[in-house]
Amino acid sequence: MAEPLADQLYLPPLEPCLKGETIILSWKLVASALMDPSGHRQSSQAVIDFFNDPLVQSFFTSPSSAFEPSSDKSTHHRTFEKKTAAIHVTPTPNDKYDINVIKTDALWLSKNARINEVAALRVVVIEYQSRAASQLLGPISKQDVASLRAAAGAGNSQTSNIIPGLSLTTNLDASEIQADFEKPESRRLRIFQTYLSERRHYAATNDYVFTLMLQEKLPTSPATEASSSIRKSLLDVYGISSKQSQKSTADIPTKTCHALIAQYISLLPECIQRAWTSLESVVDDKGLVTEDTQELWMHTSLTEMLHRMTILFQLLDRSSDSFVSDTIAQQWFSLVNDLTFLNRLQGFARSVADLTIPLQCLACVISLKMLNLPRMMAFFEGEIELDTDNEYLATSTVLEQIHDVLEGTVTLGSVYMVPVLFAWVPIVHAMFSSYQDRAEKRDTIQNQKAVENYDSNTQMVPSAGRRNSAGSITTIDKRRYDDFLINKSLDRDFERVQLLAVVSLDELHVFDVITALSSHLGPTDHSIFPPSVGSRMRMTFLDLLKATYQFVGYKAEPLTALLSTLSGSHGYWDIPTVHEASQDDILSCALNDRVVLETYLQQALDRFPYEFAPFLTLCRTLCCSPTLPDSSSHERITKLLEKTPTLTFTLPEDFTQYFLANEEENANAFRFADDFPLFSPVSNQKRLVEEEELFIIPAGTYARFIVDEGKIAWVEYEHSALALLGKRLEINLATNRYHMALGALTLDDITEIISLLSTLVRTEVLRTPESDGKTSEPSEAALAIVAEASRAMPRNKDIISVVCDTMDALLDADQDPFSMGALVSCVQFLHAILPICPGRVWSYMGKCTMLQSQSQGGRLSRIIGNLDLSDIQFNLLASTIRLFSELVDSAMTSSVHRKTDIKINHRQRSVDNVWLGVSDKIITQITLAISQTAVDFLESSSTWRFATGLDRMTLVRDVVPILDKIIYHTFSMDDISSPTALMSALQPAAKFIVDSFLGSSAGSLRVLPLLGTLVAATQELESTIYAKKVQVFRDQTVAVLRFATSLVRVANYSDRSSSTLENQLFKMTPYIARLCAQDEIFKGQSIELLESLVVSAGKTIGEPLSLLGNLGPQTSRSFLQLISILDRPFNQAQEANRIWRFFSTIVRNRQQWMANCILTGKTPRDAKTSNGKASETSSSSILISALTRLGSLSKLDQSEALSILDFITSAQNYWPWTIFTLQKNMSFLSELRSFVRELKPPSVTSRTSVLQACNEARLAAYIAEIFAMQLFHLRQLGQASSFAKELTQDLDYYLRDGVEVSGYNRGLHVNFSRNFSKQYPSCSLDNFKRTLLEPKSLGTEFYYALSSADKMLKFDPSWIGPRNTGFRSEMQMANTNLSLVDAQVSLYHAWEFLLLELSTCLPDNDTLRKQALQVARQCLEANQETQSHDQVFERLAESRVNLALMLAQKVAQSSPSAGDVAQLLNSLWATVSSYQESYTPQNISIYRTLLRLLYVTLRTLAQSYGSTDFKASVRDSHGNSISPATVSQTVLGILDTVVSKGFRTVVALIHESDTTVSSSDIIIINAILQACLCIPGMDQSQTQILNIMAAHDAIQAAISLYSWADKLAEEGDPVYGELALLFLLELSALPLVAEQLACDGLLDHITSAKLATYLRRPNVSPFADHIGPQRCYSIWAKGIVPILLNMLSALGATIAPEVAYVLNQFPNLMQSSIDRFEAPDDSQRRRPRDVAFITPLAVSEIHSLALITQVLRVLRTKNVRDIPTVEWDSSALLENVDWWIDHRKVLREKLVALGPREAEWKRIAASDTDKRRGSESRLEANVVDQLEFVRIVLDEGLE
Repeated sequence: MAEPLADQLYLPPLEPCLKGETIILSWKLVASALMDPSGHRQSSQAVIDFFNDPLVQSFFTSPSSAFEPSSDKSTHHRTFEKKTAAIHVTPTPNDKYDINVIKTDALWLSKNARINEVAALRVVVIEYQSRAASQLLGPISKQDVASLRAAAGAGNSQTSNIIPGLSLTTNLDASEIQADFEKPESRRLRIFQTYLSERRHYAATNDYVFTLMLQEKLPTSPATEASSSIRKSLLDVYGISSKQSQKSTADIPTKTCHALIAQYISLLPECIQRAWTSLESVVDDKGLVTEDTQELWMHTSLTEMLHRMTILFQLLDRSSDSFVSDTIAQQWFSLVNDLTFLNRLQGFARSVADLTIPLQCLACVISLKMLNLPRMMAFFEGEIELDTDNEYLATSTVLEQIHDVLEGTVTLGSVYMVPVLFAWVPIVHAMFSSYQDRAEKRDTIQNQKAVENYDSNTQMVPSAGRRNSAGSITTIDKRRYDDFLINKSLDRDFERVQLLAVVSLDELHVFDVITALSSHLGPTDHSIFPPSVGSRMRMTFLDLLKATYQFVGYKAEPLTALLSTLSGSHGYWDIPTVHEASQDDILSCALNDRVVLETYLQQALDRFPYEFAPFLTLCRTLCCSPTLPDSSSHERITKLLEKTPTLTFTLPEDFTQYFLANEEENANAFRFADDFPLFSPVSNQKRLVEEEELFIIPAGTYARFIVDEGKIAWVEYEHSALALLGKRLEINLATNRYHMALGALTLDDITEIISLLSTLVRTEVLRTPESDGKTSEPSEAALAIVAEASRAMPRNKDIISVVCDTMDALLDADQDPFSMGALVSCVQFLHAILPICPGRVWSYMGKCTMLQSQSQGGRLSRIIGNLDLSDIQFNLLASTIRLFSELVDSAMTSSVHRKTDIKINHRQRSVDNVWLGVSDKIITQITLAISQTAVDFLESSSTWRFATGLDRMTLVRDVVPILDKIIYHTFSMDDISSPTALMSALQPAAKFIVDSFLGSSAGSLRVLPLLGTLVAATQELESTIYAKKVQVFRDQTVAVLRFATSLVRVANYSDRSSSTLENQLFKMTPYIARLCAQDEIFKGQSIELLESLVVSAGKTIGEPLSLLGNLGPQTSRSFLQLISILDRPFNQAQEANRIWRFFSTIVRNRQQWMANCILTGKTPRDAKTSNGKASETSSSSILISALTRLGSLSKLDQSEALSILDFITSAQNYWPWTIFTLQKNMSFLSELRSFVRELKPPSVTSRTSVLQACNEARLAAYIAEIFAMQLFHLRQLGQASSFAKELTQDLDYYLRDGVEVSGYNRGLHVNFSRNFSKQYPSCSLDNFKRTLLEPKSLGTEFYYALSSADKMLKFDPSWIGPRNTGFRSEMQMANTNLSLVDAQVSLYHAWEFLLLELSTCLPDNDTLRKQALQVARQCLEANQETQSHDQVFERLAESRVNLALMLAQKVAQSSPSAGDVAQLLNSLWATVSSYQESYTPQNISIYRTLLRLLYVTLRTLAQSYGSTDFKASVRDSHGNSISPATVSQTVLGILDTVVSKGFRTVVALIHESDTTVSSSDIIIINAILQACLCIPGMDQSQTQILNIMAAHDAIQAAISLYSWADKLAEEGDPVYGELALLFLLELSALPLVAEQLACDGLLDHITSAKLATYLRRPNVSPFADHIGPQRCYSIWAKGIVPILLNMLSALGATIAPEVAYVLNQFPNLMQSSIDRFEAPDDSQRRRPRDVAFITPLAVSEIHSLALITQVLRVLRTKNVRDIPTVEWDSSALLENVDWWIDHRKVLREKLVALGPREAEWKRIAASDTDKRRGSESRLEANVVDQLEFVRIVLDEGLE
């Protein structure tokens, strides 16, 4: 055996195991993987490596070595010491484990279980790692029972039987259970139980492995690449070549099989001995000796024995081409003597009693295989010879032993051995016959010799030499079994053997035993073994029946046994399982077996229809045979039924129309003299049957009477039995219209006929390939059967209508078991024809009285109305439910087909549409009735009394998925509120179900079966046999979990209150958590249910229900420990992703306490008792685990990496303190940076794998988000700069692909949508959009529901298309493309977050500044590419512009180069100019942002040119030269399109009262105008600017806006007047434009507009009570006065008189400007509100007025023109200005900021120069500067 220490798989190093880093692959986990029906877990690399491990392989080649005891010569002790040495396990006091305790426990187990130390150590570590599961599966506490009672709505007095069939009484508190769990004796008891569990599952694994090797597939799953790899490695271990994979597994050498048989037989005595040995005599620790442990000990021994016997049988089955050796036979039949204890097992506990029948079956079939009856018969018939002398037949002592054992076991009451005894009879008979034949031959030879000697008078004298035995007459042909016959006195007297046969047949009823045993070996839900093994076991009984047929003949008993043997009690609903069987299946063998066909089948045919049932039952059973390659044997039955050669029936008593034939043969033969109709119409009904086939036997037909008395005749009349059966069914509905030669049908006959038809149709439907890319066409063979059965009927009838009429008659009749049996067959028939004639079934169901309708209740509820359900009632119930399930699937899958007339092939006409005549109204009516009935059934299931617990499980398994499918199909895709929704027909049914469980009136009775199922699932014991029953148990639990999840999700999706159900399910969370530990199959679905509950609770307004509070401290701790191992050791990404998603959901949905547990690794109680901070993270926390796994990000499965990063980012966003934990583990940040650095562009990756490109983009998005959050928190601590600088080196992926969502394939989506609508005009692509019912993941199911579309559109050949190029592949590409788009959008938003954070952390970094401008350009360039008008892309475009704006604002503060800014301006201008209709509702939002960005860019450009020679060219980041002329042209373009045209457009919209525009639009245009004019060199383009303004009539638009300002005032605010003047003000700064303004009469418009009237009012002031006067003052001070100054500056004396005239028009404003500056001690003329307040605008006003008045004075002095005097007291103002300048403290106190900018200036400290001049703020400095300038101007004027 391999050195155990060298093995790293069977027992890995202890330290990582004890720390939870490595999970041991226990035998229980291995067995569960091999029995996984999906095959996923077998594909795990851990499982494949495990079976390739030499040490593990040695446990299969030497089965006793896995738990062998330690010996002096073994290396186990030395290995144990090495494994537990301090060098391998570092003892640390703070760890949760103590290595010394581990060692002590291992030695204790080794001593008590008598196994080696290494095996014991492995068991101890497995128990340590499974403690969380053990705690969850431990006793139920009082708190858990109270939760269950509250969920079930039970009263306080109802402490037991809350759930029917379950007793949940307990007196233990959770803390008491926890204290007991931690006791050393409890731990050791668990270790011992784990040891027993490992033994059972090791034996089971051994069994499954041999099934794989011998049958090429595992018991419950199809062959996969992984299973083939495991099989090859194991065959190599046994020295068997597996290179020729195409050859049968029967090529395994017989010699190898026999060696293994001997090996496994030798193990069985030990199992028997252990089973009957008291545990007390085995263990030294008497604390282990309890009733439960003793039961488990016995159960384990018998389970090991069972699996080894199963291996033994399979080996015997595969080596039946040779007799076993005498040694093997002797060992086995010696063992059979010891198996008599099996009769007593029924009296033991259930777990032991359940093994009785499996062991009895195995004992019987192994004994039959040992005898090898087929080979034995072939030997005695001379077809074969013995291969070797050591075969058991050659040893008389063994034969004697077998004979004695068989006689003895039957005498002792071992009824299960009766078939073996019965098989022994033909063997002994053959021996006896051979012996007698040889004896007669000897006698004949001796007589001849005597005559010859007498005639020759010779004397026989013995020779002196050695005797030559070859010439001996008495020994010449002696056989080795002769001694057995002689010793047992059977050589002369065969009566004893005959007596055995009689006893077997008459007293022990051997055929009944065969029937009973075979019923447990089929493919049904209550079968014991996997179907493939059970089929081969039944094959041994078939061999027995064939060998004994010559002795018993054709009788009812052997025929019944044959039917049971062939079928294994399988029924209609088991056909799919039978159909999937292998080529060694019993039905395939029987169909190709000459003996079966020529004896039983031919005999049954010869008696049909006189003996009605046998032939039909045989046909029904045999036609289920699987379809095998290159074989058409399954068609034999159908052909026989379509062309049946004979007919046997009773002729009428008065029948005389015949004449005798072949009288000399005395065979009672005759011929018909006249035509003989089997059906003759009553005289007055003849006209009705002209078109019918009456099955007339023609005159001259040969027949014979098969009995001497009576007229039972066998007739050679070739006919179609199917057509005849159909005709008889039809006539049976109107017996008064026909004379029937064959008689009327009984209810049993009706049942047989319809069952046969159902089975024939069903098998043909299943044989129609659907999964190989072909179209889902109705099966032609199935339709042919229906047509053949309808052939003899009138034109207006067929077999479908006849069966429906029969069902109606049965529903109306009084119910008895026979009629219910017929009803069951009718339901099965409807189910069978549903795939080929769905329209007919739906139409019938619409009028069938079985279901309730608006007018009447359903008959079904009346038929199944008893509390006690009989077997036939349950059969009807189960069949009906399965029909309902198929109808619901049919309604969903046909939703497109019903409305679309597509020819499936060229031969098919459109009129063949199988959905013609079925309206959505019928579908709605029936599905609603189905949902009501299903809810009633579910509700009643808690009160019905079933024959077995399996029946209850079957009911729940079948009913709950109906409800789940209805609501899932309805809400999972499409907008259900739309009248064109594909699932609109299911909406009433879905609404009823949702109302039933979520409505305020929903009672606990409906939920009780669901709760009961979940609770029962936590109580069930594991089993390594009864695989089908275990699967039913699993299926019903998973179905309930899925349904509960769907209900909660539907409530979340539809924003519907689900408080009642939510409360009930939250109360059930302790049991849901237990399910995760009960079975790996339950874990994923349980977590999804908990996740949906948490999401639902998080949406509540108040405090959400607490998951931790409902779980309880102990359960929550164990639950988190259990799921924190994810899916190790299998490491299946899909399962791990579910758990990570659950963690993310907890963190995001206000589950404070549970989130703390996940993030810190401590429960609230742990946090209180610990010394550290409550938020301090434990090393075992899930957060730390996530960070550790991210340390190897590049090696992780990408889907799991996405889930982990989602969890990390959720933790950062919702629990900011986790940042400190992340900062302590910086290695993962380095890994993230490294990962991003090595990413390739999505455009490159998507060429090979679009999904990989999606995942990489999404990973990069999460990583960017993590980086941004790190920077944000580091910035708060002042530590961000170094990390930010490092990050700037790793941004290539983001800089390259972070902005542009380049993945969108517009052509794909447009063409796909157009072609799809053309192909399916009744629906659109939008109908297949997935809803938010369940979480979506990137991939082929991301956007469109591909799996649902597969089911709905498979009827159309173009869906798949030639070589998979149809619509399906396009939908798949569309989904992956939209996945890529979604990932890139997420990448953009994360990159946006990161870049802004970097810009904040590194404001002066040159590299980052260039990168920011680069990204801003990318944003603008990306927006120029029109991708889609979808809302997503519109929001994305707007977001890009916002990002560009923020980046430009940040860059503007850091003095960027003029070239870079100019480059940005070019990109920006290209984007802005692409908008033709800027101010439409769909464009205005993004256009406003673009204008803001344009303003920032122009201002930045102007600032950048401030330090550059404008006449010189500048260079951008790429080194390209940008000339001043280029910049000027760009600016002129902006003035043209944005300013002039835009202003004109906005003004026009304002006049039209368009609500899309507002004053802010003019403000930004004014700002851009100002920024444009600030660009150096623009003063040289005055002519162009003037032409631009004239081209769009912008000046007139501004004047018009000013004139109408009073009418357009917003709530009394004439804001447009101010804005219009500000626009003109900016233009008036250009002399040419100012001249044009004068020519246009601007000053006249100012004074003549109605607004001027308001300006002349005395209340105009910056401190007025209302906004109107305040705005008027702003118009005056900001607009009119500066415009006058600009015009005066531009035109001088030419305009001076008009300027003076305008000023004199507003005397109040002129006087107020002086009054505002009066000193505080002179307030005679100052208005109260103006007292002692100085504003910057007022200072600006006097500044401008001072200049204007002085210029006018100078011009007047020069007497250029007659200029009026302006009434303005400049001397008084000068005096006041002097006072304010001299009293700076008073000025500072009275200075008031009117706007946000002035307020900001007031907060900004003055420059050093201004401070020296006495100013304290920037605002004060500006005001003082202007006042001083006013003083200078006025001083000069006075002088």
